[in-house]
Amino acid sequence: MFDGFDSGHFEIGANSVFARTSGDGPPVLLIHGYPQTHATWHRVAPALARDFTVVVPDLRGYGDSGAPPDDDGHLAYSKRAMAEELVGLMAQRGFDRFAVVGHDRGARVTYRMALDHPASVSAICSLDVVPTGDMWSGLDKDRALGAFHWQFLAQPAPLPETMIGHDPDFFLEWLLKSWAAPGFRFDEEAMAEYKRCFAKPGVIAATCADYRAGATIDAEHDDKDKADGHKIACDLLCLWGAARGFGDSTGRSPLDVWRDWVAGEVSGRAVECGHFLPEEAPDTVLEDLVPFLLAHAG
Repeated sequence: MFDGFDSGHFEIGANSVFARTSGDGPPVLLIHGYPQTHATWHRVAPALARDFTVVVPDLRGYGDSGAPPDDDGHLAYSKRAMAEELVGLMAQRGFDRFAVVGHDRGARVTYRMALDHPASVSAICSLDVVPTGDMWSGLDKDRALGAFHWQFLAQPAPLPETMIGHDPDFFLEWLLKSWAAPGFRFDEEAMAEYKRCFAKPGVIAATCADYRAGATIDAEHDDKDKADGHKIACDLLCLWGAARGFGDSTGRSPLDVWRDWVAGEVSGRAVECGHFLPEEAPDTVLEDLVPFLLAHAG
């Protein structure tokens, strides 16, 4: 899926991060989401590598990256810790300033990175995400049912780990099918990669820790930034899947939500697909993403 990409493990602090790199041009970091790996970018990264230097890692605890133990405050899996680790990865690769594109949980790492490391981030793209605090505060009955995994995965260990571990393939396939647009079929090689990694007990535990952080420390970080009036300095592109009726419980669009958080320009639109934009609608994503990155990367 990533012909021509270099790959390897990089020691960042006390953890090991797996990443692939290709291309020659302004640097762009692509960050995947749950319950996937860097393979979610297999239809986007090679195209971007024609114009950019593309770095595609597995998040901490996901894929083939290291999965450090969680702690009582879930700081190890806070988006702050994940963002800092990937800033370290980019610095080790020789990039002190770069654009970031994030999907799902990766988009949460993306906007936290922009808030915490404004000198490093030239622009961000968020795929199918609004900030964590807004997600929690906007839950109504329909959203709580649709986003049941937020509450389930955040339950104390070992409840979700035990239940998922009973049949990780079933849980993975059920989530992917239910979040994609009806009739979409994932690439077989990508699906095999997702299954290989998601079957690891360490990945199951780490990804639950990710959601526990989302219900605690991540929301606290968001609330503090909002109270302090701390905003994302760079421009933001937001794309979301129209098939899932994305927005908040008041009817505001993702663009309206993001404008509360961004001092720069906010642009974007709905895309005719489900949640997995990089795989369901890669050409449409690239149509908007490439000019945005050309205008902002580096």
